[in-house]
Parts: sequence; C-alpha cells; structure tokens
Amino acid sequence: MFDTAFHQTMPEHAYTYAVPARWREEHHIRRYGFHGTSYAFVSRRAAELLGRPVGDTNLVVLHLGNGASAAAIRGGRSVDTSMGMTPLEGLVMGTRSGDLDPAIHGYLHRQLGLSLDEIDRALYRESGLLGLSGVNDFRELEQRRAAGDRSAALAFDVYAYRVRKYVGAYYAALGELHAVVLTGGVGQNSAELRAAALGGLERLGIVLDAARNEVPSREARAVSADGSDVAVLVVPTDEEWEIARQALAVVHGTV
Repeated sequence: MFDTAFHQTMPEHAYTYAVPARWREEHHIRRYGFHGTSYAFVSRRAAELLGRPVGDTNLVVLHLGNGASAAAIRGGRSVDTSMGMTPLEGLVMGTRSGDLDPAIHGYLHRQLGLSLDEIDRALYRESGLLGLSGVNDFRELEQRRAAGDRSAALAFDVYAYRVRKYVGAYYAALGELHAVVLTGGVGQNSAELRAAALGGLERLGIVLDAARNEVPSREARAVSADGSDVAVLVVPTDEEWEIARQALAVVHGTV
C-alpha cells in the first residue's frame, strides 16, 4: 500500500510544478500527495451518506490531524491535493509549516547561515501550530485560546484560514461540489474549527447547522443545515480497513 497511489489520477496540469524540464524528467519532481488511503475510504463513505454513486460525487475532503491535507475528488478519483512531492506543502500542520515562499530557504541561508538540513528540520519539526503557539496538540491549543492566549488564537486563525482557502480553491477546481468532508482528529472532533473554517460560506451553498455541528459523536454524520446545496459531512477515517479491503481485492484479482 502506497499512500500516494490514490493521487495518481491527478491530471498532468495539477501535478506538474513549473520547474526546469530536467528536474521533472530526470528526477521526477512533481506533486505526489499523501493521505491517499484515508481519502479512498472517506470518499466512498461520504458517497454512501449522500446516497449517490461514488462515480457521480464531487467532494472536497479535509484530512485534519497533526498532519493535514486537502483533496479535490471527482467521481472517486483525486484531481488535486495540497501535499506535494513531500508532506510539507499545503495546510498548516502540527509541526509543519505548510505552504511557504520557496525563496525563504535561500534567505535564511544567507542571513542566518543556516544549512539546508537545519532549515528542513525547522520547517518539519518546529513550525506549524508548534511554531505559532508553542503547542502542536489542537486540544491544548483550543484550551489556551479559550483562556485568552493570543499566540494560540493566532495559530487557530491561521490554521482555519488556510483550510478555508483550500475549500474555495478546490470548489473552483471541481466546478460542482456535493459535499465538504472532514476527517482526522481535528476535523472529526473540533466543532470550533469546522465553524471557523466553513462558517460564512453560504454564498457558496455551504451552510453549517450550528446545533448539529456542536454535538460530539464518533459516527459519520452530516453537520450541514437542511436544504444546504453542499453537504458538510464528518466521516471518521479507517485506513487499516481500507488497506485490508485493497489487499483482499488484490488476492481475489478484482483490482
């Protein structure tokens, strides 16, 4: 099982970086994406909840945990995703920066004398929520935010804003959207994050039901308002089950 496999359906214009041809052709520099096992499971489960065939369902799926990514999924096939050649690109994560001006590497090297290894280590292990607030556990972040900690409030806002931007971008990429789906520890459990990231998107047909959103549950469920053009679903992922399902398909030759 490869976590990148689900994203091999991305069109060339989505996975290609605008870098020299030699990098792309000889060294395979491109977007690969991750969390594919989770996306495979969640997209099928979401289609079931919507009562639609997977092949006729367009989704923006948000896998939000200590590692976080977004994916645009059309008919059960990935057409874009936020993580790139590595898991560093995209959304803000527990200790990873997410999207970053690539020239910052050179700037830090010239100004501070940092090596590439030192910069990589900082961006992977010392950035994200940890770099913004001093903590990378989202539950602790919310507690500190509620207690008035300004750095925790900023970290929460940056995290939610980045999610919101990707929802809008992938809505545009898909053209038609049936549901926004949240999974992962943060996506499944933080009503505050769901409200902050998706609230106010009524003009896009995304309308949360405040009461439903606040109800804690471990079950797959809708938290959108009745009649919302775009459903908002919370779907617990099960990557182990998906691995077993795909392994069984290989054994039976039904892949």
